[in-house]
Amino acid sequence: MTILRIAVDDEQVGALKMLLETVPFVRDVQEEAGQKSSDSLSSLKQLKAIIESAKGKNLFSEIEDPVEWQRQLRREWDRDF
Repeated sequence: MTILRIAVDDEQVGALKMLLETVPFVRDVQEEAGQKSSDSLSSLKQLKAIIESAKGKNLFSEIEDPVEWQRQLRREWDRDF
């Protein structure tokens, strides 16, 4: 067995860990102490859970024309206050 050490940008650690965990010949994925990737990975899991819970609820059913709805939002953002 060979052990590889890889340096990865903090914001990409969670994505790389998820990818490596799906590869059948990778036996273990560890990270050195002091890394923040567990936070980003848990955030990803939280987002997936939120998206999963929102499925089938027709959250935006009152929007008849999505393109016009987005235009209105952008107009609100462009206002000078």
